[in-house]
Amino acid sequence: MEHHAALALIFLAFTLYALAGPRLEKSMLSGPMLFTLLGLAFAWFSLPVLSDADNSIIEFLATGTLVIILFRDAASIRFSSVLAERRIAMLTLRLLLIGIPLTILAGASVALVLFPGLGLAAAIVVAILLTPTDAALAQPVFDDESLPEIPREALDAESGLNDGLCLPLLLIVLGFATKAEGTGLAQHLGFFASQVVFGPLVGLLVGWLGAFALSRLAGRDAAFSTGRTPIMVALAGLAYFAAELVHGNGFLAAFVAGLTFGFQLPRPLVERASSFAGTEGVLLTNVTFLLFGAVMLPRALQVDGLNVFVYAILSLTLIRMVPVALASIGSRIGMGGVAFMGWFGPRGLASVLYLLLVVEQSGFASADMVADITVVTIALSILLHGITAPFAHRIFFRRRKASGAGRLGAAR
Repeated sequence: MEHHAALALIFLAFTLYALAGPRLEKSMLSGPMLFTLLGLAFAWFSLPVLSDADNSIIEFLATGTLVIILFRDAASIRFSSVLAERRIAMLTLRLLLIGIPLTILAGASVALVLFPGLGLAAAIVVAILLTPTDAALAQPVFDDESLPEIPREALDAESGLNDGLCLPLLLIVLGFATKAEGTGLAQHLGFFASQVVFGPLVGLLVGWLGAFALSRLAGRDAAFSTGRTPIMVALAGLAYFAAELVHGNGFLAAFVAGLTFGFQLPRPLVERASSFAGTEGVLLTNVTFLLFGAVMLPRALQVDGLNVFVYAILSLTLIRMVPVALASIGSRIGMGGVAFMGWFGPRGLASVLYLLLVVEQSGFASADMVADITVVTIALSILLHGITAPFAHRIFFRRRKASGAGRLGAAR
């Protein structure tokens, strides 16, 4: 009966969330925040179901969720807007090619200063784990068309692309960090090569075939005319597991499949296809954060030492904001736009899953400290970015009217 009561509470929470959804989108209470707190309450009161869960359950859910979200986010990138407006395209490239390396460098440097015993490999791993951003934690920002278009579109594109760029870097560092355990350098390089070559190749094939099939069927009115098709979920899973079968990286496969799928199809058809994946993504995301709050967060909150919390705050501010500011030099988006892009780099689902990969596969001695730092940073991000997302316009663009000059494409 205790398990039934716990499950009833979970489904009640989802019912209330669904009913209050429109109001919550305009409030400071985001879905990830509410479900993380609910999971934490399960842990505090030792309620069954969630309190008995372990990292393997979170890994299973987080893997499925991230695969779907990687595919959908990649497919939903508005390449027409990014490529049509040169300033958006250039700013996106700056954030990816300048901002990401500088963020990793800054994060690793600060980690070595605050945690001298962490070691270089673990410091770099921490920095990589906390570099990818999660649009789900600040969704009102990406949906608010009153915000200036250039920084908003560039931030949206960066959020969709940085997961796929950070994962290969993480695989490289983990490979070298565990090299001393009896596996030769050549074997590690071969493993990495198979991951980053076979994965994208499988993704390219699955994305192209999926787009081709959907475009042919849609033309014959045979592909769910309402748009509620599970095609994205199906292709994301197919890309992931097919890549794993050939020893490629499933996450990179899902990401590349989404890029290919979205690039091949007309934007209206992509938007229709993404409807079902978006609903499933929201559901799975909230379940993952529920487990995150119940299993991972309680242990991290018991950490002794102020350094972990100091690093978490720096990771969400200076470590992210200074590289973004340097990457934005010459972009002419103003101080408000630079601060806006620097602040709205929330850490969420990708960081959770990459952390699980580190804990399960790395084997280096500092994995526990890496986990504590990462979990505390994610928790602060859930709270702070959820609170500030509805007020982005007031905080960063107070002097700019909704129809101001910062919006390009208002007449598009």
